[in-house]
Amino acid sequence: MTHRLFNAVLGLALAVQTVLAHGEIVIDRTRIIYTASAPGVTVNLHNEADGPRLVQVWIDAGDPQVAPESSDVPFTVTPPILRLDAGKHRALRVVYHATQNKALAAPQESVYWLNVLGIRPSVDTGNQLQFAFRTRIKLFLRPDGLSGQAQEAIQLLQWQRKGDGPVLRVRNPSAFHVSLSSVRLTVSGVEYRNDDPPMLSPHSVVSIALKGRALPGEGPALLRFTVLDDHGMTHEHSLSLGRGKDLAI
Repeated sequence: MTHRLFNAVLGLALAVQTVLAHGEIVIDRTRIIYTASAPGVTVNLHNEADGPRLVQVWIDAGDPQVAPESSDVPFTVTPPILRLDAGKHRALRVVYHATQNKALAAPQESVYWLNVLGIRPSVDTGNQLQFAFRTRIKLFLRPDGLSGQAQEAIQLLQWQRKGDGPVLRVRNPSAFHVSLSSVRLTVSGVEYRNDDPPMLSPHSVVSIALKGRALPGEGPALLRFTVLDDHGMTHEHSLSLGRGKDLAI
């Protein structure tokens, strides 16, 4: 398959937002933690489809619409294009190039995205675009010498219940990202939740809207939230939360 056809298939995948958690080409992890001083990181792919697939791999800075050739990131990934037979594995090598990353001067994590696009090959493609599966996972670039540890960032979160509506504000004072996977607030026996909360960037304050059947009542509330760690494992945390008070866990 030519590079032109790869770009055509990629264009279709971008247009229809083909971003899947589980495609035919499976990555051996759900996130990558790259320590800035590391010489590289190896990521393994496995083809779980019933036939061979052509695979294109690239990294972007957060915009899923950016084509591989237009992505300006301080990483290279090899090989960028490969053929992977059914049932086979293949290793990718991700390498960080410090001289290209001016933003690393900030003492905090940065986040990028690894894209893996699997395409069903065809002998005679003509003008027909091929069906493609695209998987996209986070790549965290972690500078050396950051204050504290990533797992400690959860303990530093400060939560605030705002007004009468089911809205929470949370402050992340750490230099690490915190990946929330769910947030639940129980007030007077009524639960308000968000099952797709935003990731908390370093040194950020975020408002999280909660869905529920009625407005919260008066009195204390129980906050429960789940967080993904460096290995993609889920951990639940809870605390009592009063109205209008910031509480550190």
